[in-house]
Amino acid sequence: MSFNNIKSRLQDERGFTIVELLIVIVVIGILAAITIVSYTGISAKANTNTAKANAQSVVQVVETYAQDNNGLYPTLAQLNGITTGTAKLPSGLTVQSGILAATGFATPSPVTTSVQYIPKSTTGACVAYWDSVTGAPVNTLIGNALTYSNTTPSCT
Repeated sequence: MSFNNIKSRLQDERGFTIVELLIVIVVIGILAAITIVSYTGISAKANTNTAKANAQSVVQVVETYAQDNNGLYPTLAQLNGITTGTAKLPSGLTVQSGILAATGFATPSPVTTSVQYIPKSTTGACVAYWDSVTGAPVNTLIGNALTYSNTTPSCT
């Protein structure tokens, strides 16, 4: 075999075969699917952690308010009206009351900045946030609201 034969043969065999291209496309598709699934789980965990931190802030504000006011817990209007002092809500946080369901957390604000607060008379309250991983609300009972729970905390 001469050098010219090898050279002309290599020039004739340029490019990739269909099989090679399909293998590359399948591998890229698998990597993209793995990335999308991972991103969805990571963003759901991040949303849950943000919502949990916001709910903990509300619990701290409510407890501080109760200490400053002889054990009386604030109404929703009082809680949203606190702008100064030791008990102050973080900016951008929406505290609302209502049905503890996905729609209640999604509207009017996103699930990460929406916390629900339900006073139980004036001696206790329930604070809830949306867990994006499990797709359900998580309730925290404070004060005498603990007497409202059976085996699991419930804000209803």
